[in-house]
Amino acid sequence: MPETIGSFISKHVYNGRLKTVHSFNDALTCRFVDIPMGKEIKSGNSFVNEHEANVTIALVRIFHARGKTFRIITPYDAQRGLIERRLKAENLPWEDKCFNVDSFQGHEADHILISVVRSEKVGFLVNPRRVNVMLSRCKRSMIICTSRSFLADKAAATLVGKLANESGSTWLSRADVLSGRF
Repeated sequence: MPETIGSFISKHVYNGRLKTVHSFNDALTCRFVDIPMGKEIKSGNSFVNEHEANVTIALVRIFHARGKTFRIITPYDAQRGLIERRLKAENLPWEDKCFNVDSFQGHEADHILISVVRSEKVGFLVNPRRVNVMLSRCKRSMIICTSRSFLADKAAATLVGKLANESGSTWLSRADVLSGRF
């Protein structure tokens, strides 16, 4: 994983003992997309966030058009299913592209797109081991779709909240992504 992400994971998960083998380091290795209107919606025993799914699909269009190797990770299986159905419906690559966190453990990809889903309650984000899996799968970059105010407030103490606060990560607007301007 890129040095900036590896250093963060090492500090917060492994007490500084993890050493990054990739020297790739760029200010754009970790970016966030602010989706302020995205709301978590209960779906069976899981959750979905339609606005995050829309932005994730827009990112897939861009990454696919640019020939980038990517995978999508989300903590919630209902969100994984929603994104996968939308990819199929839009004739975008969908096979072996979208995973829940547990099914992607032990794998990695050049670029990772993450849909956090939650906007009201921390939920899955309270589990640092599972969030570590989600945040440590990229070789070159990751883009995290979430609400900036959620990470600054309710999720500030989670690994994702700390990453947003400490890394000086670049925040993109939903409009920038939907229009392809990033």
